[in-house]
Amino acid sequence: MISLSGCSKGEEKQEQKEKEVVTTVLEKLFTIPNQKMQDAYEEATKMAEQAAAETTEPGAYGVYDFQKLLEEMYGSYFTEEGIESIPYWIYTNLNVYAADRDVTVTFKNADVQPEGSSEGNYYTFITELEYSIGEKEAVFEQKGTALFEDGKIKNIYFADGLMAEIENQLFM
Repeated sequence: MISLSGCSKGEEKQEQKEKEVVTTVLEKLFTIPNQKMQDAYEEATKMAEQAAAETTEPGAYGVYDFQKLLEEMYGSYFTEEGIESIPYWIYTNLNVYAADRDVTVTFKNADVQPEGSSEGNYYTFITELEYSIGEKEAVFEQKGTALFEDGKIKNIYFADGLMAEIENQLFM
């Protein structure tokens, strides 16, 4: 009986830690604008323009590798594979829209719940976000899932994307 309760407390502690990791990552991802990402995007744009100017090949563009920046910002929370699962639209498009169209996104809270899975520790989440485009404000619930392996996020998936919501507001 004692060993069962000890195991249960250890599992509860691990679950709580993983829920906190998901919440921290969501807060970091959905605090827009993010100056580091905007700076990286501007650098990518400059590199692309320079590469295009230096080549005679039509359609040749430079590419900035965001991998180093993502590893710096999220490496302690994700496995290598997990960092690659962060959707491109979060760390580039949202920050571009933030800079170009006066868009802000504010993380309010996240409801993170464990789910049964044979693949590892699996969580679903609903993140409450507020966003504004100029003076217009709205609330959005970003849903998704996170799969953990060895205490780090192995895969994160977002449904019902915030980017589509913002684009709908901008272009309607």
